[in-house]
Amino acid sequence: MRQLRPDLYGIRGWVGSLHLLVDGSDLVLMDAGFFGDFQRVQRAVAELGRRPGDLKVILLTHGHFDHTMNAAQLQRWSGATVYAPAGDELHVDGRHPYRGPSRVCGCLEALGRVITCYRPPRVDRWLCDGEELPLWGGLRVVALPGHTAGHAGYFSPSKRVFFVGDTFAFSWRVAMPPSIFNVNTPQVRESLCKAAQFDVDMFVPAHYFGLELTAVQRVRERAQRLASERKGRTSTPPPS
Repeated sequence: MRQLRPDLYGIRGWVGSLHLLVDGSDLVLMDAGFFGDFQRVQRAVAELGRRPGDLKVILLTHGHFDHTMNAAQLQRWSGATVYAPAGDELHVDGRHPYRGPSRVCGCLEALGRVITCYRPPRVDRWLCDGEELPLWGGLRVVALPGHTAGHAGYFSPSKRVFFVGDTFAFSWRVAMPPSIFNVNTPQVRESLCKAAQFDVDMFVPAHYFGLELTAVQRVRERAQRLASERKGRTSTPPPS
C-alpha cells in the first residue's frame, strides 16, 4: 500500500490499482479489483488500524470483470454500500453483448467468471452524470463513456483529484485502452479530452506505474493532440 496524499492510499494489484479514500472515520474503496485484491484490501484496512465495518462505500468506475470481481465478497465482508454508474448494468452482471473487436474482452471476462464462479454485487445505487456524492469532501460523478457503456469517473473539486478509471493509463506515456477492451474507442478519445479540461492537481487512473508531477500536463498535451488529429480529419476535403 502506498500513500498518495494524507487521505488517499493506492493498493497495487496484479493488473491495476485500487484506492482507499480516508473520509474521517470511514473508508471508501475505488473499484473492487482482480485476482488477489480481496486479500490486499483486507491487509490495507488492517494496516490503517481500521475494521471491516469502517469500509462504508465501494465505488465502481465501470463494470469490467477486473474491477468488479471482488465487489460482492468485499460487500459481504464489510457491509459496504456499492455504487456503480448507470449504463453499466449489463457489464456488472456479466451479460453485456460485446461486438466487434471487444468480443475478445467478452470472451476473457466469460472465462474469468467461470474460473471464479463470479457473482455480481448488489448494486445499491446506480449513479448518473453530474450527481454529487457526500463522500471524501464531495465527489462529482462524471460520465466518461467509451471503455464501457456507462464508464464514469469521480472528481473532487475540493481536493482537485480526479479518479478516471480506465479512460487512460500512465506508463512511459499517456495510453488509452486497446480497442479490444472498448465498446466505442472514438468515444474513449472524447472522454480523455473531456477529463483533460478539469482543473485538477492529480489524475488517478486504475492502471499506472507512477503518478508523476508532470502527469496532468501530459494528459492535457495528449488531449490537444487528439483534438488536432480530429480537426485534421474533419477539415480534409473528400476525394474528387
